[in-house]
Amino acid sequence: MKLINFKGIYLPKNDKTKGIDFTPLRPMNFYNVPLKLPNISESEPCVSVGEEVKEGTLIAKPVGKFGLKIYSPVSGKVLNIFDKITSNGDYCKHILIMNDNKNEYVDLPEIESFSDVTLIDRIRDAGMVDNVAKMPTFMKYAYTGSKSYKKLFILMDEIDPNCTINQTLAEFKMGAVVNGAKYFMNITNAPYITFVFTDKNKRIANMLREYIAKEKKNYDYRIKFIPNKYPFTNPYILTRLLAGKRVNKKTSFLDIGVTIETAESCYNFCRAVEFNKPVTRKMVTIDGDNVIRRGNFSIPNGVSYESLVDFVGLIEKNVDIKLIEGNLLQGRAQYNKEISVSLNTNSIVIMKYDEFYEEYETNCISCGKCVKVCPMGLNPERLEIAYMDEDNDELDRLKIQTCIECGCCSFVCPSRRYITQRLKDAKFYNKNNSGGK
Repeated sequence: MKLINFKGIYLPKNDKTKGIDFTPLRPMNFYNVPLKLPNISESEPCVSVGEEVKEGTLIAKPVGKFGLKIYSPVSGKVLNIFDKITSNGDYCKHILIMNDNKNEYVDLPEIESFSDVTLIDRIRDAGMVDNVAKMPTFMKYAYTGSKSYKKLFILMDEIDPNCTINQTLAEFKMGAVVNGAKYFMNITNAPYITFVFTDKNKRIANMLREYIAKEKKNYDYRIKFIPNKYPFTNPYILTRLLAGKRVNKKTSFLDIGVTIETAESCYNFCRAVEFNKPVTRKMVTIDGDNVIRRGNFSIPNGVSYESLVDFVGLIEKNVDIKLIEGNLLQGRAQYNKEISVSLNTNSIVIMKYDEFYEEYETNCISCGKCVKVCPMGLNPERLEIAYMDEDNDELDRLKIQTCIECGCCSFVCPSRRYITQRLKDAKFYNKNNSGGK
């Protein structure tokens, strides 16, 4: 299948956070760690109020087989365990930890071997989160049965102009990313690794070639380039681009033997294996024209948005702001600055009030622009009508569950219709009225 057949959009360019290595945050006084991530079951606290913890202490354990281990991001004292709102609007338990400034830490046990079973256990024990598939990373590899992944793709940069964490890791932490990729290769049946760049990042791809040649890394790899069009780094689109295969209701990534990781996952895997470090912090891009220190940051899990805004600083302080977590077209405006950074936060955009505006939608003019840009070949206009008419059979016929909620349709709509939000609601409505299928 030729790339030219795929639709999508070009997003505005933004080079303000590129080429900037990760900056660690100064120590904060309090960390409010959320125990639930989207699509992952809420973890159960395994510490008590008043208990002393170190950085790397296990503070919450998985519930069931598919939960997540969560570790303390700081040395300190547990002050409270209570319910609070998260960045995606859910409520879950949070563990409030007060920093004691002792900087004490505890590591994972030394890894015993580099077998596939031991490496998968290390992924689980490190609390690694897959921000591509939105699940605990170990779930992709621990329950494969007789099936295996024969194609391993590593995403080395982003298309979203307000997120540069993977390309920054590829540029400044190349050794850890390459080593982590090798560990992922060890737990799959992939004969080689495919590093994936957009065509804007040939410079870093050349750096990768030079690094592997210089260090004489003993494994086979390929480098592939994809157009710098949104949403081509989406796993469903990427699989069609590079493997020529589709994932749908009847198939999964495992069924077609494709797994996709990121430079950040490789970096975390390397740290877990070679330095015995659990995941306690997140790499995040902070951007916005009103931000003084825009760039890439290494942020401990549980830091509040208010603390982040104070750290990066605002050029104009006495103005109303909107804080958006997530990429340009799928991000969520946040309810308040007390919400915490979590292990699936990738980017934060801080906007002044006069940088954004709200428009009322008008009637659809049937221009067809939403159809032209849909990367999945759907008809958003007809899907929206079917949902508003509560026609579940029509939603099925138009394949509503194939929608990847990328936001391209809303981005190009001249009538400013809330298409993406309605299609999200339509997927929920369709699932509830189709026996959960």
